[in-house]
Amino acid sequence: MAMRNKLIRICRNLRKDLNGNVLIIAAIGAASTVGAAGIGVDTVEWYLSKRQLQQAADSGALAGAMNLFRGQDITSAATGEVDRNYVDGFNIVRIVNPPQEGDWTGDGGAVEVVVSASRALPFSGIFLENAPTIQVRSVAATVAVGEPCVIATATDGIGIDVFGSAIADLDCPVASNSPDGVSVDLGGSSFLDTDLIMSVGGVDYGSSNIAADTAVVSYGLPVEDPLASRGLTPPSSPSGCTANNFNVSPSQTVTISPGRYCNGMDIKGTVTMNPGVYIIDRGAFKINSQADVVGHGVTIILTGNSSSNVAELQINAGADLDLRAQTLAEATTTGDDNWAGILFYQDELGDGTQHTINGGADINMEGIIYMPTADLTYNGNASQTAQCLLLITERVRFGGTNRIANNCNDEIDDIDTSARIIRVVE
Repeated sequence: MAMRNKLIRICRNLRKDLNGNVLIIAAIGAASTVGAAGIGVDTVEWYLSKRQLQQAADSGALAGAMNLFRGQDITSAATGEVDRNYVDGFNIVRIVNPPQEGDWTGDGGAVEVVVSASRALPFSGIFLENAPTIQVRSVAATVAVGEPCVIATATDGIGIDVFGSAIADLDCPVASNSPDGVSVDLGGSSFLDTDLIMSVGGVDYGSSNIAADTAVVSYGLPVEDPLASRGLTPPSSPSGCTANNFNVSPSQTVTISPGRYCNGMDIKGTVTMNPGVYIIDRGAFKINSQADVVGHGVTIILTGNSSSNVAELQINAGADLDLRAQTLAEATTTGDDNWAGILFYQDELGDGTQHTINGGADINMEGIIYMPTADLTYNGNASQTAQCLLLITERVRFGGTNRIANNCNDEIDDIDTSARIIRVVE
C-alpha cells in the first residue's frame, strides 16, 4: 500500500513538472514518423512482390496455353515459366485446363494458373509471427483476332512480299506461316494497307510501308488452312481430253463447257464459260490482253501428270475478265459441293509452280484462289478491284496497285480463316 501511494505521488509530481515536455512530444512524434515510414516501405514491398508474382503467373499461363495449343504438357511449361520469372520461393496452388473460376470457367482453350508466395515485410515482420501470403491468378487463352483474306502457307522463306512501289489495298488482314526472320517483307516504297499483319516469323517493314493504325503481330501462331479438311484432289472424270491445245483467236467468239482441257487454253478472243468444273491438264490457262472472258459459277482446276508439268495460271493486263466461283447450290448441281466457293485450284502435286495475275481495270474475280503449294504474283493497276477474293497460296507477291475487298457471299464468308494469338485474358 505504501508503494502504491508513493507511485501516485510521483505521477502527480511529474504531471506538474513542465521540464522535458518537448522531448517527450518529440519522442512520440518520432515514433509515429518511424511507424508511418515503416508502413510505407511495407506497402511498396508488398505491391512490388505481388506485381512480380503476377508477372510470373502471367508468363506461366501463356506458356501453358502455348503448350495446350501444341498438344503438349501444360503443367511443366507453366511451372517452369513461373520459376524463371520469380526469384523467391512460391507455391503452385493449381494449373488447370479449363479454368475453375472467372469468365473463362470451363473454356477448353484456356489455362488457369494460381500461385502463392510468403513475403516477410521489413517493418510489420517485427510484430508478425508468420510472413503474409500473396496469392495471384492468371488465365491465358488462344483468341481470334481477325480473318485474313491472304494466307501464305509457306513453312520457310518469305511468305508475303510487297515489292517495289506496289500498293496493296486490302480490306482484311494478311497472314504468313513461315517462321523465318523475314516472313513478311514490305520493301522499297511499297505500301500495304491492312488493319492486321500476322506472321509466325518476323515482319520487315518501315513506318512508311504501313498505315499508322496497322497492328503487326510477329512470331505468333500459324493460321490453319481453312480448306485442308475438304481433301481436294483433281477429278478423275472425264479422263479423256475434251480439247487439246485449245486456242481462241482474237476474231473468234465461242461458248465452252466444263471438261478436261489438255495442254492448256490460250484465249485471245471472246469466250463464255458455262457453269461447272474446268480441268486444265498441263500447259497453262492463259488469258491474253485482248481477250474477253465471262464465267459465272465456274471452278478452274490446274493439274498435270507430274510435279514438273502442272498447269500454270497466266492472266495478262488488258483482258476483259469476269470470273465468279460456284455457289454451294451450283456446285451441288454439277455433282461435287467440295468445289463451292473455289475459283482457282492448283493440284498439290505441283510444288512451287509459278502463277501470274497481271490485273487491269476490266478484271473482276470473285472466289477463292486455293494454291497451297504454289507461288502467285498478283499485279494490278490503280482502277482494279476485287470485291471478294480469298488468296491461299504457298507464297504471294504483290506488285502494282491492288484493291481487294471482303464483300463475300455467306458461303465464302463462313469459311473460318481465323488468325489467333495467345494472350492473358484474366
